[in-house]
Amino acid sequence: MNISTDFPGGNIKVLTISGDYVRVECDLRDTEGDWFYWAFCVEGAGGRTLTFDFGKDRIGYFGPAVSHDLKVWNWAGEESVAKNRHSFTYTFTESDPVYFAHNMIYSPERFDEFLRANNLKARTFALTDKGNEVKALEIGEGDKVIVLHSRHHCCESTGTYVLEGVLQHLLTALPKGYRVLAIPFMDIDGVINGDQGKNRRPHDHNRDYIDQPIYPSVRELMKYAADNNVKYQFDFHSPYHIGGNDDKVFLVRNLLNEAGQDEFAALFKEESEGLSFRYFADCDIMPNTSWNKLISPTSTKFFSNLPTTELSFTLETAYFGTNDNAVSQNNLLKLGNAFGRALCRYIERH
Repeated sequence: MNISTDFPGGNIKVLTISGDYVRVECDLRDTEGDWFYWAFCVEGAGGRTLTFDFGKDRIGYFGPAVSHDLKVWNWAGEESVAKNRHSFTYTFTESDPVYFAHNMIYSPERFDEFLRANNLKARTFALTDKGNEVKALEIGEGDKVIVLHSRHHCCESTGTYVLEGVLQHLLTALPKGYRVLAIPFMDIDGVINGDQGKNRRPHDHNRDYIDQPIYPSVRELMKYAADNNVKYQFDFHSPYHIGGNDDKVFLVRNLLNEAGQDEFAALFKEESEGLSFRYFADCDIMPNTSWNKLISPTSTKFFSNLPTTELSFTLETAYFGTNDNAVSQNNLLKLGNAFGRALCRYIERH
């Protein structure tokens, strides 16, 4: 049996293997404090039933995300995970590679497939210090710009599924006079390497909107914003690991156009009603409430202070959801479609 992280997004430390019991932990790397992302591959375990123990709560309600090709992801099931969510057990029916992850990974390869399926080409927006390409997709020809991005915190994959769903809708329904700049992987190095991304030392990508940014993708986005007529900006994230409000879909609001945020929230709620995974407007984090203190140099704070911006906020999308409102790849895409419909309706009103 071999346990590896040799794939985009791989992250694990194997502590001990004793028979069919494996002790593991997340690789925090340059994360300040603790975080919870992990992903690994098991090969050559056919016919065995193995237990993987993290020693703390690292697993969702429905067990780990499981894939055989890094493309299609499903939950292993509630029966696979211990009650304290410290460990999961899995029976390997074949010796082929099985991938396990904290959440349903959205890889750069998936976005490339989305581009090919829609006959689209992305451009190189920036090159990281490690030489990786930060891709940007531009659609439309208007002079008013909608900026969409995700993975400022590289482990937060649900936001990228939602972003893809938004793009799916805008490809055929983009309002006249608008164009879109979409950057799916702001921290592409972290996405490839399987980092946590959140609270990265000396600061993470979503705390880099400062006078002298240290990350090329942020630096180029700030330049782009200065040179273009940005009207709308939305940053797609995943919240904390699990529990309470973090099991929901919610907006992180700011002080720019509070009436407009209320209007958009009502439209988004309406468009997502009836979906298997939907938005709950009553879970929004209002400005200067809870942890949303509006003092950190985030992307939405930066864009909200631009003279052209009419609406700007963060959308947080749970990693797992709940039994009656559960995350799946398809459900995340449909939620993104609903966001796109709400955005188009909002623009048409204004």
